[in-house]
Amino acid sequence: MRSTRHFSLLGATLLTGVFLCLLFVSAAGPALADTSGLFAFENADIQTVVKQVAALTGIAFLFDPVQVKGKITLLAPKGVSPAEALELLKSALALQGYTLLSRAEGMWIVPAERVVDEAFTIKVVPLTYARAGEVAYALSWVAPPAVRIVPYYPTNSLIISGHPAAVERLIDLIK
Repeated sequence: MRSTRHFSLLGATLLTGVFLCLLFVSAAGPALADTSGLFAFENADIQTVVKQVAALTGIAFLFDPVQVKGKITLLAPKGVSPAEALELLKSALALQGYTLLSRAEGMWIVPAERVVDEAFTIKVVPLTYARAGEVAYALSWVAPPAVRIVPYYPTNSLIISGHPAAVERLIDLIK
């Protein structure tokens, strides 16, 4: 009887130890949650995310770690291709005020205000069947960060400025 009781106590202690180990391992998981191929970073350091995207895409990223810092969140509901991972990184960096510049040696990550875009255009788009303020608000959700959309109420027009290709895409969307 004593040996059965001792075995039960030992079994309970062992089971508790295994449970605590599993709990510790699951709580100390990495920033990249790899659940069936999902691409997810939650409040992760930018440099950690860049390292993972570099490994996935095979692209070399160059940046000054003193200037490029902060936390970002990338949550994809399904697995992403290397090209999609790069686009997600580009968008997340833009939210933090950084941009990617493609160079022969790799992708440079620099503060967006340091990039001088030589190509810049301003277009005035008169509207007939919609209100300028409503259209400007709707377009602000899909416009690239470097494009500015301003409603001009006296003529019910939009003033769109930015990179020529991006401005033309928005004008096509309005049409």
